[in-house]
Amino acid sequence: MTIPDHVIEEIRDRAEILEVVGEVVRLKKRGKSWLGLCPFHTEKTPSFTVSAEKQMYYCFGCQAGGNVFTFLMEHERIEFPDAVRTLGQRVGVEVPERAAAEGPDPNAAIHFANRMAAEFYHRRLVESRDGAPAREYLLGRGIGPELWETFLLGWAPESWDALIGEAGRQGAAEEGLRDAGLVGRSEKTGGLFDRFRGRVMFPIRAVGGKVVAFSGRRLDAEEPKYLNTSDTPVFAKGRMLFNLDLARAPVRRAGAVVVVEGNFDVVALAGAGFSNVVAPLGTAFTPEQARVLKRYTTTTYLAYDGDAAGQRAAFKAGDLLLAEGFGVRVLALPRGQDPASIVQSGGAKAFAEQLERSEDVIDAKLRLVREKVDLSDVPRKRRAIKRLLDSVARVPDPMTRELYAGRVASELQVPREALSLTGPAPRRGARQTAPPPPAAAGARGSTPPGIALPESQDEWYVLLHAVSEARWREQLVEELRPEYFTVPAYAEFFDRLTRLHAEGAEDVEARLAAREDSELQRVLARLEALRGRQDEGFELSDKAFRESLQRIHEDALERGVHALKAEPTGDVLEDSLERQRLRKEIAPGRFGGRRPRGDRV
Repeated sequence: MTIPDHVIEEIRDRAEILEVVGEVVRLKKRGKSWLGLCPFHTEKTPSFTVSAEKQMYYCFGCQAGGNVFTFLMEHERIEFPDAVRTLGQRVGVEVPERAAAEGPDPNAAIHFANRMAAEFYHRRLVESRDGAPAREYLLGRGIGPELWETFLLGWAPESWDALIGEAGRQGAAEEGLRDAGLVGRSEKTGGLFDRFRGRVMFPIRAVGGKVVAFSGRRLDAEEPKYLNTSDTPVFAKGRMLFNLDLARAPVRRAGAVVVVEGNFDVVALAGAGFSNVVAPLGTAFTPEQARVLKRYTTTTYLAYDGDAAGQRAAFKAGDLLLAEGFGVRVLALPRGQDPASIVQSGGAKAFAEQLERSEDVIDAKLRLVREKVDLSDVPRKRRAIKRLLDSVARVPDPMTRELYAGRVASELQVPREALSLTGPAPRRGARQTAPPPPAAAGARGSTPPGIALPESQDEWYVLLHAVSEARWREQLVEELRPEYFTVPAYAEFFDRLTRLHAEGAEDVEARLAAREDSELQRVLARLEALRGRQDEGFELSDKAFRESLQRIHEDALERGVHALKAEPTGDVLEDSLERQRLRKEIAPGRFGGRRPRGDRV
């Protein structure tokens, strides 16, 4: 989907990067900038800077950088349009949902159908006579109108074509309804029918807030009790989590996420003040969902139903989370109860007490082994220990893994050296990958995009001059070519700079900042951060610019990519003299050198 430039610019103007970053990073004022610990890598000494003046961030440790859109994209792992929409909602700027003619969204019909359906179901819950049983049911479970609005809860009437009729009035395409999983086609009559009927509806939203699917619950005994949207082009239930769109910021603030089994548990806990809660979507918890949660925290509380099935599901989810490096705690809810019933009967205090009494997942498994396994029976004890060690072996951190193994040995009175942490066998068909070979020392062409190694210092230095003053920019564009740069991101940045210069753009830096390219934004953020640290060993000057430009020329000549490259003759002396002659020819002039001979492309 193409978002108009004026909408992007308005959102950028209204958004305050300090507020957005400040929700994730504790920032302290230092000079003109703000400093904090980088959210993109582990560090003890702050190297992450934010410029309120330029509305950019940059980390001197890992080279992450960019503007407020880039920050959301990298931290939330979302695409540019979703970052724009998220910020637009925050600052009160409406982002057009319809795709522009020059760049149609292939899923536009699905998105329109889902949005139309969510609004229709919500109106039927709130306003219609046939929605009365659903309203009474929700109120009876302690879920009031405020939560209906927060979660856009709805009611799908007991009708085969209520949604189809609304779709006709709203102009929703039949194909969009089918592809969204909202309607089916009868094998007997060939006609369309509503898939969701007689159900309380829970819209499922992507992290950008867009409705992508639904989960519907019957109020009577008819099966299935829950009906969920099947996977579609915009929805993959194994990778998404209910309420993640609203829970992301609370999860970060709390430093932990609570995972429950059902949508009702999420909504009931939200009503009790627990906003950092998510749920899987009609399937067992998946590794993909664990990796999604890892973007926001590495501490998880598993609040599954208080029965044997809930306990098994919690332990399976715990193993997946352990494998992703999470600290995992398990709530042992009373038999026959779930989080929703806990808060309904005892309020927020009752659930808070359950959180406080939670156990580390390995400790919980150990406790169950001691309670349920006859440890005097050697084969049974051996099987129980093996199951425990399968869980422990998943832990990626060696020290944590060893501490868990020591605890198992101590609690079950087994010598530590007798315990082998080989871990479970890989899944059949799982892709096995060998570690990449080490890069050759000093390899120049393999520099990752956006990363400035010592040998590329001259490259970012001349670019910093170029975005600072027009005279240096003019000289740089006149002399260099993209292939003279060894860092791909710098070469691309120079190429963009050259195009803007050719267009006669006046505010080049502002035009560059308006681009959505994340690598370009990272380079621009790095240059801005370096410009603010001129008192730390470098300065912007004609002499410095000239010397760096000269070294780039010589390096390009040495690598054989310069416009004036000499063809080798086989005569060592003659080739050496030719290289010396070319070096003199590219000797710097008033600011950075004369334009080398040879055609430019």
